Amino acid sequence: MFYHEFEWDDGNEPKVSIRASLEEVESAFYDRKKKTLRTYFNRYEMYARTGSGRYLFVVYQRKAGGIIRVISVRNMTRNNKRYYRRK
Repeated sequence: MFYHEFEWDDGNEPKVSIRASLEEVESAFYDRKKKTLRTYFNRYEMYARTGSGRYLFVVYQRKAGGIIRVISVRNMTRNNKRYYRRK
């Protein structure tokens, strides 16, 4: 799936940029091996690798028109990496 646009504003940008650069987070969405799970309130959890090889856990919402709003991001835990690497 390709994403057209990312929604960054004063609500999510400062929170996300503490843990990763916005470009790095966006690059994780293009990981061919990413794993995505739908959760509650139309939110998704994504396990992915960035273009630089960093493992990230991302919570986001999909909006109309292919817009992605990132809610939270952190490094994957050991268990997260194990899940990501499973086939």
